[in-house]
Amino acid sequence: FLAWIRKVHGWKLEDGTCSIIPAAIIVFITMLSSDRVVQWHKSHYGLKGSRTIRDFGVAPRWSRYLMSSTQFHATVHCLLTSDRLSVQIAALTVVQLAAFGMTLRRKRIISPMEGVFLYSLVLGMGMLVIIDDILRRSFFHLAICLGNATAVLRMNLGMNKYFIWGGVLALLPHLMRLRDDAFPGGKYFSSISSLFLVVGCYRKS
Repeated sequence: FLAWIRKVHGWKLEDGTCSIIPAAIIVFITMLSSDRVVQWHKSHYGLKGSRTIRDFGVAPRWSRYLMSSTQFHATVHCLLTSDRLSVQIAALTVVQLAAFGMTLRRKRIISPMEGVFLYSLVLGMGMLVIIDDILRRSFFHLAICLGNATAVLRMNLGMNKYFIWGGVLALLPHLMRLRDDAFPGGKYFSSISSLFLVVGCYRKS
């Protein structure tokens, strides 16, 4: 809906004609809703069940770490919401395919390992969509740095997610000036942040 509104009015983050606040509100509402669901699940089922892909013991720990990291990149992309409806439809397709894979696994049509493999393919497709969009909009290095940094802060250092995303929200309006063509050394920053992510992955494996 947000992307459609921007498309209709011709509003773009790139030229400053719209704000990141609406997208940020959606992101924080989603996180709050997720926490409420987890609390409800705990109150009814205790600690049984899996809350995240990192709790799913079938896949190697390093692969669970990398799959989880894609969700941080997806959240950054939500804050940088594109007005290209094709991007939003692709993102919705990723969510639906992931849910379909979980249904197949729950009904034991596919094995748990096959479910993880399907999920990793779906996440990979999502990352390709994200990378294509941020490259087109010259946000590649900025988005990669933020996605990697938030993943490491949360998964390796255990920092509170509201504090992390609150900080991103405070900094992003200023950082958005650092488009790829105006971000000196951007490729080095994105490479270094990716190295930190790989190290974090290794330490968690």
